[in-house]
Amino acid sequence: MKISLVPRAAPSGCIRIWVGILASQMPVLTWFVDGNRVTAHPLRALASAIPVELRGALPADNFTGVFEISGLHPGTNYKVSLSASASNTTASAELRTKTLPSSVPRPLDSTFNVLLASCFYQAEDKTGLAGAFANRLNGAARPDLTLLLGDQVYLDLPTLANFPDNRSELARRFEGDYRANWQGEAGYSQLLRLAPTASAPDDHEYWNNFPHPSPFVQNSWTQSGRANWTAAAAALYKAFQFSYEPDAYHHGGPSELGDASVINVEPLSFFITDGRSKRDPGRAAVLSARARAQLDHWVSDTIKERRIGVFITGQSMLDVSVGGLRGVAAGYHLPNYGDFSYITHALGRLADAGLPITLITGDVHWGRVAGARDTRTGRESIFEIISSPTSLVSTVGKDQLVALWSSIGGRTEPWPRHSSSQAVPEFLWFSDFGARFVSSRVHEQRGNHFVLLSFTRSGAGVHLRTTYYPLHEDFSQRRPQVVREISLIPA
Repeated sequence: MKISLVPRAAPSGCIRIWVGILASQMPVLTWFVDGNRVTAHPLRALASAIPVELRGALPADNFTGVFEISGLHPGTNYKVSLSASASNTTASAELRTKTLPSSVPRPLDSTFNVLLASCFYQAEDKTGLAGAFANRLNGAARPDLTLLLGDQVYLDLPTLANFPDNRSELARRFEGDYRANWQGEAGYSQLLRLAPTASAPDDHEYWNNFPHPSPFVQNSWTQSGRANWTAAAAALYKAFQFSYEPDAYHHGGPSELGDASVINVEPLSFFITDGRSKRDPGRAAVLSARARAQLDHWVSDTIKERRIGVFITGQSMLDVSVGGLRGVAAGYHLPNYGDFSYITHALGRLADAGLPITLITGDVHWGRVAGARDTRTGRESIFEIISSPTSLVSTVGKDQLVALWSSIGGRTEPWPRHSSSQAVPEFLWFSDFGARFVSSRVHEQRGNHFVLLSFTRSGAGVHLRTTYYPLHEDFSQRRPQVVREISLIPA
């Protein structure tokens, strides 16, 4: 029996823990906090990672759940221990974690640190560099919260693989991908254990350009193939990444797939979208109707409470629409969907209220910091921070050509497979706001990396320092890149 524990984002007075247990039968759990036995409320009761309707005749051998321990103090370190017993066998595991603070600290106290990670392809992180290096973030650099920005698994790779059509076989394969990242001894699982995590899925949690047919995924060419893949991928997303909010934001009751999550650390308010799970195949919307209602309520609440909004998506809000073969092959962008204008107008209400907004995403396989100045006020009011990738995916054909070209030219580039960042549009959301928001690129980052956001309180707002940490085998390429400080202060 083997136990894996991953902290989850939770309100400041409690701890949430994702549990994964490799065992031949479901065990009985006993919880302790700092050596004292406690009651843990199940948000997802311990159950087979692959639900019974997808397992077929195979027995369950991996059990996952999400549990909440309440009555704790904000911003406090705790030792959580779990004992699991089944068939006269007992195993235990321990996790040291910290509750979220209720507010961002003042500069002389400390910083509120948020780690950003996305696009992790396990097959290209052969030495476990991402997890090992992230684990060195200690002291003032240790994260308080980790935002997983999509593509934490690549269920549709390798590209030339022959995937089964059967839902049960797909589910078993997908469970193996998640198990490698979430339940390993080292590697990415180390990053997941650093701080409470919150997830925003993107297409590779399903397949490239989900929910649309992909020329690279034969299963997606038929309606039945897409339905089978979606059922298996969604089940495993719920087993490993779904938030299981007991009181869904704005709606109440247990959260549903496609819902957004909200995390408040005063004066910050994080709105974490799921723009994939319920994305419309007809491109009418990326957000579900429930999520759009949550967005409206969040914007109104943020304005009312004069909070600083942080809007998290699986794709960039600064992208422009694409069409033709590019959209079909490489993937549609957010502006290709009918509700994009709805989303931008909602966020524009924050700027109208004199509140800054920070957009955070991954997806694109390069890093970037951008800002947009509001010509009405002269203030930089909208910012974007991209963290991608943590471990770049393999690209059949392209990687081999790059290696051949480098060997012929005798060149040794530190990031031969990685692209440079794209330019930002001159005007942000021009179709909705005209020339009101003038965009500029502040920083670009090439290569594997993760990002640490460090917030400190400043009056009614916060100051933000952004640091890019390159992930490279060569120590000379690992120097952190600190971006100029951003002031997020209400007008």
